Amino acid sequence: MTSSRGAGPIFMCVGMATLAFIVLPLPFIILYSFSPNAYAVISSQGFTLKWFVSFFENDRFMAATAASLQIAAITTVASLLLAIPTAVMAVRHRFVGRELLLTLISAPLVVPGVIVGTAALGFVSQTGIGPGFWPLTVAMIALALPLTMRPLIANLSGLDPDLENAARNLGASPFSAFMRITLPQLAPGLVAGGTFAFVEAMDNFAIAAFLSNITFTTLPVESYSYIRDIDDPTVAAMATLLILFSVFVVFLIERLLGLDKFLDLG
Repeated sequence: MTSSRGAGPIFMCVGMATLAFIVLPLPFIILYSFSPNAYAVISSQGFTLKWFVSFFENDRFMAATAASLQIAAITTVASLLLAIPTAVMAVRHRFVGRELLLTLISAPLVVPGVIVGTAALGFVSQTGIGPGFWPLTVAMIALALPLTMRPLIANLSGLDPDLENAARNLGASPFSAFMRITLPQLAPGLVAGGTFAFVEAMDNFAIAAFLSNITFTTLPVESYSYIRDIDDPTVAAMATLLILFSVFVVFLIERLLGLDKFLDLG
């Protein structure tokens, strides 16, 4: 008992140190995005918005942003459509091969992204499909599916199936009972799973780097290419916009769902 109590403050300190390590660079990125000096985080010359203008005027950045948003949107919708019936089958039914199915679905979580990207590139090359928008989208769906399923399974496991059975006893069809009784209660899991899928598809670099080409690229890959060749705060400006977008998403989740439910399902 004593060792357990003593470990509490240690874990708290480790957690706070890890959080600080992750969060502390963010203010410097934001300051750098407003710096008129391309080689200084804080400049005596004041602040500027020219790097944000540079980002929006860069055709390659705009094309990469559009591609990333399209892939993220398709991945989110497709992952949810696949995850809902799979989660229902996994939670509500027992069948031979159930554990194997869940293991196969969760496999992308334990395989490094570089290996998944290499395997995907080998597949599209051998089949003649080639890298591009749809191969990357399919790879993102496969990667995001287990992330989408986890909160849905957790959400569904906490629901009372008798409510749906009562609706069926009152004359509702199985589909109608699910849509009217169960699906509204899955809102927290849908929001959490959809958020995870969208973020993963939008932010993934390891797989996108293998499935991009000269005419098609995503925002993370294009950002890497830019900072490799050019040293200015344009990418910092892009990162600042993504930080603001993330803050907006967190605020929206808090208003619509509540962060406590979101974090419990995650």
